[in-house]
Amino acid sequence: DNGRAHPTGIHTEEGVSAAEVIMTQLHAGGKFENTSDDNAYKVSGALHGVGVSVVHPLSEWLDLNIWRDGKEHYMRFAYGDATAPLKVIGDAPAKEDGTPKKGTRVTFFPSTEKTPGEPRTFKIQTEFDFDKLEHRYRELAFLNSGVRLYLNDARHEEVKTVELYYEGGIAAFVKYLDRNKIPLMPEPVAIAGTRDDVTIDVALEWNDSYYENVLAFTNNIPQRDGGTHMAAFRAAMTRTLNNYAEKSGLLKKEKVTLTGDDMREGLTAIV
Repeated sequence: DNGRAHPTGIHTEEGVSAAEVIMTQLHAGGKFENTSDDNAYKVSGALHGVGVSVVHPLSEWLDLNIWRDGKEHYMRFAYGDATAPLKVIGDAPAKEDGTPKKGTRVTFFPSTEKTPGEPRTFKIQTEFDFDKLEHRYRELAFLNSGVRLYLNDARHEEVKTVELYYEGGIAAFVKYLDRNKIPLMPEPVAIAGTRDDVTIDVALEWNDSYYENVLAFTNNIPQRDGGTHMAAFRAAMTRTLNNYAEKSGLLKKEKVTLTGDDMREGLTAIV
């Protein structure tokens, strides 16, 4: 990524570089320091700093390259252990605007070998599914509007590259999901609100199908089985539409009772 990059200074409590702490220790994420003075992360996938700390013990090797403060830093890990401390290996190259490059690159090779005393990590299957990765990265591109993601597959002679970039947030996501359907509204309804430090974004529209397609995410993580936020969204939508139908006299005129299932027919929504 081309953000500000992993910190490279010595961690005062651990006595090693902060980059090594991030890579090797569980719960080294900064996601819960959300005070007014230290607003490190408002929205971020994975909360506990576990992901990369789990990847490198399951890898034959993992290379960490950091471009920060005008220098390139490098560190290698093997089966979870650092092979040497973080070190400076040169100056950071200049970008087109003349400023030094910033960012982090993680390169890893999944383990298929049986390490002494340990079960085989990935057996013999280390194939990466391009379509699954593209699906997930497309979700992230919609959920993080304006962030540009590249997926390159160099396993074959012809390199396959997909660039994922969207503006419009989850409303654009809804339109993408309904790209092969006829929407019943000119534009999706987009709603956002914050209460008790919890921010909710919702986008929805109805189409000409008979099926409901509602996707829920928390901090960019998909909730395949829904959750309290999904249940609350459904209940609120049912209540709101019933209130409108009752106040407008539609229910008396048509002599019908609307259920939640009725209202969600043809609904596409992102929560």
